[in-house]
Amino acid sequence: MANRDMMILDGSSMLVRAYFATAYPGRPIRSHNGVFTNAVFGFLNMMFSALNQFSPTHLFVAWDVSRDTFRKSLYPEYKGTRGELPAELLAQFDTMQEVLGAMGIAEYMHEDYEADDIIGSMAEKSKKEGLSVLILTGDKDALQLTSEGIKVGIMRRGMADIDVYTPQQLWDEYGLSPVQMIDVKSLMGDASDNIPGVPGIGAKTATRLIREHGSLERVLENASSFTGKLRERLETHADLAILCKKLATIALDVPLPHGVDDCRLTIRRDAAMSKLESLNLMHSAELIDKFA
Repeated sequence: MANRDMMILDGSSMLVRAYFATAYPGRPIRSHNGVFTNAVFGFLNMMFSALNQFSPTHLFVAWDVSRDTFRKSLYPEYKGTRGELPAELLAQFDTMQEVLGAMGIAEYMHEDYEADDIIGSMAEKSKKEGLSVLILTGDKDALQLTSEGIKVGIMRRGMADIDVYTPQQLWDEYGLSPVQMIDVKSLMGDASDNIPGVPGIGAKTATRLIREHGSLERVLENASSFTGKLRERLETHADLAILCKKLATIALDVPLPHGVDDCRLTIRRDAAMSKLESLNLMHSAELIDKFA
């Protein structure tokens, strides 16, 4: 059987990276109609670079659409410290999704879920159907998704510098299994997502506890065996730690309208060319013929 490889892109992460990599001060890139396009241009360059580098047979793009996801109902302060994105970037989310739609590339967003949840659900769905999966993102939270058949590529500087993780590589670098990455975050928290963690427990202590006891649940079960402030903190904030694990765990059961076959990589050339021409992005159009 021929190789069947699914590449899943974290669209929101990539578009933000593309924007800041190409947002030259005082020289915003726009179409002749005044539409901002620098992030779209950068995204397409990154996407086609990834297609050339990894040669997938299937492609899927996941998007964030709202901060009011199911996690917000669990913890109203979730991601409450994040600022707003520049207006010039926000406008390009719709434009980018329209470009991908014209190309015929499968993409999805859901108000109740984050892009990570959609990514994890499509990854598991693809794996069950026998595809090898590569997730490309800038978010290390996705490392919990690594498994046999699912690799996670963390973009450091676009596609020129990607660290690709398997469960073994995750173990070699962190000394943790994928699920233990969630447990460490549950204890230490995450300022970027405003996940509080257990007050007073930092990265080193959280990692040591999970390595020694195996899981968050076992750490909490053994809290009485610790001494001093550590015991007090774990006993006092056990419920908070469990909540943090719920917030940090990527959902794998998002109802997806796309089947794996819907994600087969076949770009609609004419529609794509027309859309890119309307945005004055014909340089990007030159990259399409290889995949159309």
